[in-house]
Amino acid sequence: MPLGSYPFSPGIRFNDCVFSEPTRLDGWTPPKCAGLFGIFVADPNWAPKPFQPLYFGEFGNNASPRTLLGECRNLLRASSGRPLMISVFPLPFSTTSQRRALRCELIHAYNPTFQLEEAEETPKRRHTIGFLPQTES
Repeated sequence: MPLGSYPFSPGIRFNDCVFSEPTRLDGWTPPKCAGLFGIFVADPNWAPKPFQPLYFGEFGNNASPRTLLGECRNLLRASSGRPLMISVFPLPFSTTSQRRALRCELIHAYNPTFQLEEAEETPKRRHTIGFLPQTES
């Protein structure tokens, strides 16, 4: 089939991020550059592509798959026997804080079913710096 007549775009889009086409997690190796990854299961109820996000994560340069996926062990039980799929959004030359901020946006937008940690970029209440004036009652 010629590229121009392909009915769907290659990859999977979340917000403004076009991730690679999901592939089986078994035997996957991360790219050498930094980026984001998503772990999915096939689900016909999701559209336009039938992949439900379970987890979004980020990785740096030359990340090992064991380190990346160590935090995702509970996903195997959560997948109910369905094969886990992984997809990558490369972000070369990005900083850790940039990748984490984008990951948090995706978590808030798509509510991955089995995201193990809260989005880290939620605003925290700051303490007042300096002296507070004494008020007379």
